[in-house]
Amino acid sequence: ALVAAAVAWVVYQHTSHYARVLGLGKVYTNENTTSCRQIGHGVLHGCEDIIVDPHTGLAYLACGSLNPRQHWLHPGDDYDMSFESESDHLYVMDENDSYSEVKAMETSTTTNGDGLLLQPFSQDLRFHGFDIYWDPEDPQNMTFMFVNHQLAHGAVSIFSHIRGSDHMIHVETVHSGLLHSPNNVIAMSKRAFYATNDMMFPKGIMNSVSKNLRLPDGHVVYHSDDGEFSVAVPRIRYPNGIAQHNGWIYVASCTDPGVQIYKESAKGKLQFHGRIVYNDGIPDNISVDPETGHIYSTMFLKVQETHKFFRHPSLNTTTVAGTKIVRLTQRPDPSTGFDVETLLLDSGELMPSATVAAIQRRNQIRRMLVGCVMCDFLVVCQQTQL
Repeated sequence: ALVAAAVAWVVYQHTSHYARVLGLGKVYTNENTTSCRQIGHGVLHGCEDIIVDPHTGLAYLACGSLNPRQHWLHPGDDYDMSFESESDHLYVMDENDSYSEVKAMETSTTTNGDGLLLQPFSQDLRFHGFDIYWDPEDPQNMTFMFVNHQLAHGAVSIFSHIRGSDHMIHVETVHSGLLHSPNNVIAMSKRAFYATNDMMFPKGIMNSVSKNLRLPDGHVVYHSDDGEFSVAVPRIRYPNGIAQHNGWIYVASCTDPGVQIYKESAKGKLQFHGRIVYNDGIPDNISVDPETGHIYSTMFLKVQETHKFFRHPSLNTTTVAGTKIVRLTQRPDPSTGFDVETLLLDSGELMPSATVAAIQRRNQIRRMLVGCVMCDFLVVCQQTQL
């Protein structure tokens, strides 16, 4: 009887925790949303990730048409190949909501008297997470690394960009059997990176088994300057967002909800130092404000409603999915995790869900940019507490 009672207690604790995490039966009230507004309807859509240039305050937005995103959000579903005619786009935006496209280009096989010609990038380009590496000798020389969900396989596509130009030039696209389900990436050099690999089984019955049983079958992979792939951290439950600051590397886990703290123990190897557990939501991307070191984490509040919206955004299936954005401050002892402050809570009226929040500072203006992988707009919040 004592054993049965103990088992029942463990089951109760487990199920009640995940009922809270999934937002079952919860009703949310808006907090700190009055300074927020939607911008870029019909253009800044599907902006899953945002990186702000710390040297200029310009924000880079990885956006895309909503229909093609179904291919990698729901890889087991039937997919209409006509959606492939719709393109993804990288935009750069200033503090006045003025934005322009940074076009993806590649070198042509033909030349003229001035050297190589450029032509539009000819491969599949389906943005998910991305990062930027700034040349320490010349910060105008930027390297973009995009998780690219190509039809044939997951990949990371690398482009070079000179700040102020209207294009980026393809350098290489890399893929590997270890990169079977990439989600997000951090750039360590012009070629080296760490990437989260969120699940072992992108589709099929094992995908459902893995998610429902919360199997630790995701990992973080490393791609070296020499072009070699290796596993940096094995056995993580659905690793999603990844970010870095001052030698620390942070990884958000969805099915073990929270953010984990790592540091390089050697090239291509990360050592665990601590974590924070989320009790009221599921994290997606995380971003770091380089000026303060604060981490900004978006959270899904009512996960079932979020899934409905992601599958059928055009039907406006839900306005109650809910979003929470928290600011994390790492404690001096990383084994004790973070201090946490809620910055925004949206019941779904502002946006059905959010996948990234990033701080933009430029010309005395401070604001928070909020993107969503399946929304038809971007959200901007002018908040003094940032």
